[in-house]
Amino acid sequence: MASVRQPIDVDIQTITVLPGEDNVIEEEIRVRTLHRAITTVTVGAALVASLFTAAAPAHAAAHPKHWNAPGCDRVVSDGSLSHTRDGGATFAPTTTAERPPYYQLVTGLETLSTPDRLLATDINGRVTRSTDAGCGWHTIAKLGAGHWFVAPGRNGSAYVWELRGDRVYRVDGDELIRMPAFDGEELGGLYGLTANPRRAGHLRAVTDGGRVLESTDHGRSFRPIGTPVPLADVGPHTMFYDAKVSSADFDRIVVGVSDAGGFTSDDAGRTWRRAGLGAAGDKVNGFSLAISPVDPRVVYAKALNVTELEAGDSGRHLYRSTDGGRTFRPVVDQFQDGEDVVIYNGGWMRPDPTDADVVYFEYGDPWSGTNLYRHDADDDELTIRHSGHHGIGALAVSPADPDVLYAGLTSVPGGAPVTGDGA
Repeated sequence: MASVRQPIDVDIQTITVLPGEDNVIEEEIRVRTLHRAITTVTVGAALVASLFTAAAPAHAAAHPKHWNAPGCDRVVSDGSLSHTRDGGATFAPTTTAERPPYYQLVTGLETLSTPDRLLATDINGRVTRSTDAGCGWHTIAKLGAGHWFVAPGRNGSAYVWELRGDRVYRVDGDELIRMPAFDGEELGGLYGLTANPRRAGHLRAVTDGGRVLESTDHGRSFRPIGTPVPLADVGPHTMFYDAKVSSADFDRIVVGVSDAGGFTSDDAGRTWRRAGLGAAGDKVNGFSLAISPVDPRVVYAKALNVTELEAGDSGRHLYRSTDGGRTFRPVVDQFQDGEDVVIYNGGWMRPDPTDADVVYFEYGDPWSGTNLYRHDADDDELTIRHSGHHGIGALAVSPADPDVLYAGLTSVPGGAPVTGDGA
């Protein structure tokens, strides 16, 4: 399993410089983390330097595709949208306080194909846009309350959709276009939607009825394709948890379900194969899924192995597949090595858009703050950054600089517990 390090969010007590072999200097830092007593860790010199420089403002850096990293020290937002340059230990301050007097949760956050454009959605139905690499945000539309998400399209366009909804909205600049509803009673409600980055207006979706839907006219109409996910093969009470269509391979689809863990298809839903989550015969709930945009063979899943739980283990793991979701292996365990690793039922995962080995996920609450986890499969390392926010509802990685992460920050009035997908 992954080794764990927590290099940020520490209270530095002492620094002892020790001469090493070949003039290598090692620093021993006595640290106090938020969740446990004082401990001692040994880290390299470069990491120690980063502790003192991480909060320094960075200049906007040009990207080959003309994207820029944010060049601001303060973000124009209501506190729900910001960015971090140190992996989530600190976030750029915002022009409005971070805790408004209402429940606030960003559910969708994406970078778009047009340089420096981002789009966000929240549980209160706001659709918010940035045109300057995340330095300023303005609301372009207000929909009803719900779990809203964003699917980036070609030429800077995007599509907004609601969990269990029966229509999509096309976003073109500041304009939000409401598309007709499809027959959700017959086909089910949306559980995943992806826009084809190589063909304008081409969308694929999966519903909670296990149907794959396709649109070639920007979501004005949908038709079912393939065959439904074989949920009945698992049992009469199988629950549908998540669905993802790959943007890198539009025919690859993975779904997460109760008991069976999940199913995968590499032919747009014409045929389905049961995913190999857990040992043969294990009962597994596949709560959350993510497909790498770099390599569609790399799939991540957050899941509960009920068989392990009933045997006395936590049963909660972050799993990784390198064969499109046919087989998985656990790469992060809940509370592994005694560390503060929490893998709960649901929640997002964000694969790095430039590195198939890297994925982010989080756990937060109003009492202990938020851990942002970064797992790197190349060296099997888990890095934890802690902040005092209630949670991170969504995350996006800057196309200009992978060290810049955009975040939707959860805020709960009065310190009340976050409800919804719970621990």
